[in-house]
Amino acid sequence: LSVPGTRFPLEPAHDLDVGTNSVQTYELLPNDYFILDVQMRSGNVKSPVLVLQSTLDRETETSHILTLIAKDGGLPVRSGMVQISIIVNDANDNAPVFSQSVYRVTLLENAATGTQVIILNATDLDDGPNGEISYSFGSHTSVRVRELFGVDSKTGEIRVKRKLDYEENSVFELNIQATDGGSHAMSGHCDVLINIIDVNDNPPEVTLTSLSTTVSENVASGTIVALFAAADKDSGANGQV
Repeated sequence: LSVPGTRFPLEPAHDLDVGTNSVQTYELLPNDYFILDVQMRSGNVKSPVLVLQSTLDRETETSHILTLIAKDGGLPVRSGMVQISIIVNDANDNAPVFSQSVYRVTLLENAATGTQVIILNATDLDDGPNGEISYSFGSHTSVRVRELFGVDSKTGEIRVKRKLDYEENSVFELNIQATDGGSHAMSGHCDVLINIIDVNDNPPEVTLTSLSTTVSENVASGTIVALFAAADKDSGANGQV
């Protein structure tokens, strides 16, 4: 997270000659990130300093090779060259990202406990602990959802924890959070929408609404003797009586 303007002092070059025949100038070959500043130290020693000019991004380039040239003031001019290797350490500057913001899943209401619903996979461009992801329910996930479903913190796998009932809830919304392991943790979110499919698990219920206690032997054909109603809690064809 070094910001432009950050300075990196370098070891001065050494020349056995003295006076103008000693080191007089430094040159940094052109690059996209650093410039050179030369400071005068005690004893007329010139000290090179690298100055960061543009923000570094480890996810784009993990290292940089710079070439520094030191020249003396003699005739002819003599020079020495050194390569400087810059290793860019990772900073936790990327949040975990899901491939989709919303995932849609269908599930039979008679799905057994332990049934796999979906495996989520978030990615993080950072390295090491900064890129290690753990999964959990987000703060917007209801208590009921947490009772019925579980999410594996390491794999992102969601499974059924308890018996489902279409007649109680036909749709569930799960808010899932992926958090990295950086010291200043960053998170990404997605929603999983689960549509429960009805199965024929309820028998029709018959209710007697009216009943004549006695019926004459000469009662006319078509006379209503009793009224009853039937209902089925299932949906669609499963609930048609």
